[in-house]
Amino acid sequence: MPPIFRLFTTRLAPVLLAWAVLLGAAPAQAQLSIIRDAEIEAMVADFAEPLLRAAGMPRTPRIVIVNERRFNAFVTEEGDIYVNYGTILESPNPAALKAVLAHEIGHLAGGHVARLREQMELRARVQAVTMFMGIGAIAAASGSGASSDVSQMASAMIMASQSASINSLMAYRQGEESAADAAALRILEAAGQTPRGLVDTLTILMQNQVQRAGASGYLSTHPLAQDRLQQVELTARQSPYWSRGDSSADIQALDMAKAKLAGFLEGTATVANRYPNSNGSLAARYARVIAAYKAGGGVSALQIMPSLISAAPSNAYLRELYGQMLYELGRPAEALVPLRRAVELAPDATLIRILYGQALVGAGGTSNLNEAILQLKRSAVAEPRNVRIHLLLSQAYGGLGMAGHASLAAAEAALWRGEASTARGLARQAQGQLPQGSPEWLRAGDILAMN
Repeated sequence: MPPIFRLFTTRLAPVLLAWAVLLGAAPAQAQLSIIRDAEIEAMVADFAEPLLRAAGMPRTPRIVIVNERRFNAFVTEEGDIYVNYGTILESPNPAALKAVLAHEIGHLAGGHVARLREQMELRARVQAVTMFMGIGAIAAASGSGASSDVSQMASAMIMASQSASINSLMAYRQGEESAADAAALRILEAAGQTPRGLVDTLTILMQNQVQRAGASGYLSTHPLAQDRLQQVELTARQSPYWSRGDSSADIQALDMAKAKLAGFLEGTATVANRYPNSNGSLAARYARVIAAYKAGGGVSALQIMPSLISAAPSNAYLRELYGQMLYELGRPAEALVPLRRAVELAPDATLIRILYGQALVGAGGTSNLNEAILQLKRSAVAEPRNVRIHLLLSQAYGGLGMAGHASLAAAEAALWRGEASTARGLARQAQGQLPQGSPEWLRAGDILAMN
């Protein structure tokens, strides 16, 4: 598993509001494969920041990239936004991706998640009462020897209750989707962004829906994309920002993100078709070198990377990729130079800093291990629950002979992995190795005291 472009599985609470047409709610505690990548996360955060500010959000939601090829985004009960990587790949321009984000922010700002939960609970109670009445009628008919007509009528009552409840809930969800579209238009205008992207996105959804023909518009979880498009387009064209184009920086950021996603996640033939050798753009070269590296061409990829870096010397993510390649090919000491520069160029990119710390641990030596601890502790401030950080800290402390600190870091890793028993055992071990009353000893005590 690459240390930069990471895929991992997480458990997700019930999904309540999804973007894609015909995509229902996810089951409770669904398992999702998540992508972590500094470049893609930074791009999405940059696109979302003015929209969140315009919406006046009281808290900044997490925006998570999902390892799913379908065009979709959704919000959860926790107030987080999840975006499928396919949405990024299929967004024709930055404005379209911003429109998706604005739509999801509209759900959060409008409190749609909480209200949908209330509607679901209300309809569940109504359906339960109706079903009880129907079952009671069946039992009474059975006990009295009455005609099967009563039983059939009771069964019909149950079926009608279920159908009415589903239809009512779907109609409610359709209303929330239209409300989120309207909110997205307001948010985009308040942020000085073109609403053209929302029209582009709904056009994509309409095309996808045509491919899934046969589903009832009445029972789908979202209004038909054509209906939504008609509702949105008239208002969107009246915006003073309708003709505003995307900035060159945004276009480049999206192009590079698409190239990285394609290189890592799409097949080699798909990358070759999408980015033929005749395409000399930086993004195309980026996609091709990643695809070659993923296919086992590490040596040739390493030879190409310096020319990419020279084409965009201020791009931290190209240096990050170069460092990743060197590290994974067993050359951690050589990876330090590009990674150190990447950290300087993108000091807020925690994932790059973690990779730099990992390379320092791999390179070994007292000075490198001490530097790794500094870098990883700084990373832990930004992502205290990141298991990888604590595991690397444990290795660094162990390399320096600091057994108590190594045990404590391993306990932290086990804690955030959900392994409470292991965490307590390691914390108990750490307390036996650390000076009594020290901050680390006290932290080990905190872990011991947790249920």
